[in-house]
Amino acid sequence: MFEVGLIRVITLDDPKQLTIHGNLIESLYPGIAVESACIPNQPEGIHSAELCREAIPKIVELACAKFANKDMILVSCADDPGVEEIKAALPGMPVTGGGESAVAAALRYGPNIGVLGIIDQAPKAYRRILEGRLVGNYRPDGVFSTLDLQTPEGYAACIETAKKMAADGCDVIALGCTGLATIGIATELERVSGLPVIDPVVAMGAFVALEAARKKVRAGL
Repeated sequence: MFEVGLIRVITLDDPKQLTIHGNLIESLYPGIAVESACIPNQPEGIHSAELCREAIPKIVELACAKFANKDMILVSCADDPGVEEIKAALPGMPVTGGGESAVAAALRYGPNIGVLGIIDQAPKAYRRILEGRLVGNYRPDGVFSTLDLQTPEGYAACIETAKKMAADGCDVIALGCTGLATIGIATELERVSGLPVIDPVVAMGAFVALEAARKKVRAGL
């Protein structure tokens, strides 16, 4: 069994909400066991540069304290906070976040990529990797944090935004917040837009599966 530590960047008391991303990965990729944990004192998650700065030390501390013996660590956030810092703190540990995973997967489907997220600027991995190929960053009306996605109004706004992205010439929609995975909206966005939609949590799972396969190859299995 390939063991993964998954860090949620929003503080959650409900075990079902805490493990929803890990459970999704386990359901899609056999042979992977995910243990989830969240950082403290981050009730709104990360939706600003200030909140990101506050979260990074907590993310790294959690990774080192709880997941140093895992086969891989995931940071379930599209902005990839703490990913590079965890790599520095735990040399040799495979680490990835929702952002860089989603972008890499999105490039498989076309050159003109739109990002649907919760902030006015695409997360850093999207901007870095998609230079010249980013049609635009789209924030649904009335959505400012991951909590807004969990309202009927937020859900409906995401649907309307996906339709606009198709009209604007996007080849693919890359979700810019793992909170969109929490509400399981990707399939509906594909239906209304006619475009492939890349869920960052599903994309992280694909990279976990790749690392698990590499481990088997190294072991001669």
